[in-house]
Amino acid sequence: MSILIIGATGNIGRELSRALIRKGQRPVLAVRDPEKARPLCGGRADYIRFDFNDPETFAPALEGAKQCFFIAPHADPVPSVERFLQQALHLQQIIFSSGRTTGGVPGAPLNKVENLVKASGIPYTLLRPGWFMQNFTGWIGDDIRQERRIIVPAGDSRTAFVDVHDIGAVAAAILLSPSSHTSKTYELVGREAFSHYEVAAMISEAVGEKVEYRPIEPADYIKRMISKGWTKKAAEHTVYLYQLVQEGKEAEITPDIEKVLNHSPRRLSDFVEENKLKFS
Repeated sequence: MSILIIGATGNIGRELSRALIRKGQRPVLAVRDPEKARPLCGGRADYIRFDFNDPETFAPALEGAKQCFFIAPHADPVPSVERFLQQALHLQQIIFSSGRTTGGVPGAPLNKVENLVKASGIPYTLLRPGWFMQNFTGWIGDDIRQERRIIVPAGDSRTAFVDVHDIGAVAAAILLSPSSHTSKTYELVGREAFSHYEVAAMISEAVGEKVEYRPIEPADYIKRMISKGWTKKAAEHTVYLYQLVQEGKEAEITPDIEKVLNHSPRRLSDFVEENKLKFS
């Protein structure tokens, strides 16, 4: 049974691909540039060109596929996802990785995509991951490495950060046992919620140097990220997401990861310790 993974080079897609391979599967990785992506899993996966902006790539990627995992394209996802789903009606299962913060917000792009998936008639599962632990070694990590500061507009709110390893493992478990998860929505978060002050203290202890959390006003954050090369739209959207964080929407703990995997999510403290060299 062919499993198609759209977004295989992203944070979740990489972990899902590796999790499936460890389980003896050979997924089909749908990517913009197959040759560039080939080092991801080498000869243990198949690769095919796919681009949500190019509908001509939809049918070849879907040919032979019985199951599919996908993330939405960033820019105006609804029209392209709608066209894609119209060609994917033969699928026996589809998993959409949405977002915890906006997946349930009526009218938000990810919520619109969720509704398209539900209305498609394809047996589905929705994933709503929280904020990734990997953000602290990724785009937030740039400020940690260069300035020993975390600079985001999160105030003193708390967030139940989740490790993408757990998200990938959950998606793999669902693909390998689809009937148990049909028509379900899982909110994937860590086992504890932390403020960014606490995260900074955790990283400080791991690296042996003071790392400071500095809350920043939204307008200043937008200017700062534009100066780093972000588009204004991307910076404004991130500010919007942090506004939802400050409203407490990311602080609630759910049992969904443990429900699917039969073990607790990874701890943020373990992630920080295991990745401490990435903060240097």
